[in-house]
Amino acid sequence: MSNIDHLIWGVTTAAAQTEGGFNADGRGLSIWDTFTNKPKSIKDKSNNQVATNFYERYREDIDLSVKIGLKIFRFSISWSRVLPNGSGVINEKGIAFYNKVIDYCIEVGIEPWITTYHWDLPQKLQDKGGWKNRDIITDYENYIKVLKLYFVDRVKNWILINEAIVCIGAGYFLGIHAPGKRGIKSFSASIHHILLAQARGYRVLKGKKDIKIGTAISCTKIESHSKRKKDLRAASRIDALMNRLCIEPYIGLGYPENELPLVKRIKRFVQQGDMEEMKVDFDFWGIQTYAREVVKSAWYIPYLGSIPVKPSKRKAPVSIMGWETYPDGIQYFLERFSIYDSEKPLWLTECGMALSEKEDDAKRIEYYTHIIEGMKKVSDQEINLKGILLWTLVDNFEWAEGYIPKFGIIGMDKITLNRKMKKTAFWLKDYLSNRSG
Repeated sequence: MSNIDHLIWGVTTAAAQTEGGFNADGRGLSIWDTFTNKPKSIKDKSNNQVATNFYERYREDIDLSVKIGLKIFRFSISWSRVLPNGSGVINEKGIAFYNKVIDYCIEVGIEPWITTYHWDLPQKLQDKGGWKNRDIITDYENYIKVLKLYFVDRVKNWILINEAIVCIGAGYFLGIHAPGKRGIKSFSASIHHILLAQARGYRVLKGKKDIKIGTAISCTKIESHSKRKKDLRAASRIDALMNRLCIEPYIGLGYPENELPLVKRIKRFVQQGDMEEMKVDFDFWGIQTYAREVVKSAWYIPYLGSIPVKPSKRKAPVSIMGWETYPDGIQYFLERFSIYDSEKPLWLTECGMALSEKEDDAKRIEYYTHIIEGMKKVSDQEINLKGILLWTLVDNFEWAEGYIPKFGIIGMDKITLNRKMKKTAFWLKDYLSNRSG
């Protein structure tokens, strides 16, 4: 038996990228519905009003997952589908949809995992300030109470916030994602509020003792452009921002203020008792990593004092997303996060490769083959790795990039929305069926 044959394989999807049905059956608008209507917000001028139409074709996608041999189907809840105003009146038709998804997963023998928040905040809450407004913590807590009431009897694994640093960094600092806000004050308030909200959500769900609750952490391998002290310090700052800020408060280490002076801005929004409340012992950590960044010092860049060195300038391969796809980051971060807690169960809750329409899908097979080799090395170290969830099933709406990048192991016709398994899907089916044990 191979040393990784015990690993459970699955797939990850997100409501805003797949569901469509943006105004169907009482759903309220999300910030992505609003953002995609802004000129020049989406690279290919598309939107996610239909996306992959998972809202109507969920059975087909779940069936395809089972056909490939996957054992977990991770999907996110559209907050505005169950609570159109973000709070208050529950949309029973929205609840009914997710009940159908959950029940069908169970019927065909694939385990449903829920992500409670994958970036699609109800627009009604954004109108009140969104994650900048501290009231959002209570709104999220009450939202989790609704999900617990309806779904916790059948869903045993939950991921609360997906990639808080990307969600808030892109949406409330750089303004390149919904809701398109910019500035250090916006970021500082929002990142603290979303992390504290996650702790509240954990405590709501943890009242049910037979479920497992985790968080999905975006991880980016950061390296220094040189061994000069100023470049090394720049890399340390960016590493603290990207890879430490959103996990260390939960394990009692607080925000990494020694390496990241930006934390002084965040602390302005910390109220008495917040940091103690933020200490929660997640049942597992979800590691999600795609890229490597090499950075150097840049005194003229506010707050961070660093800039990335473009992959093209360092002769690194560049994906259609403009970043360096870096499968070696999988092994690196599994080893790194195991240092925090060697007993903590770890999952690869997202990893994938973006290709263009014209690129050979065989590149994706090479990518996953590389990851498998890395996971074997991790297993040899007795790191508590449980499984891997691929990003993603069907080529979908990839946020501000629109439909240009292709992350799916299944393709989709732009007109008919019909699905077609790619080389990777057939390769994965063979790999999973041929494992021993």
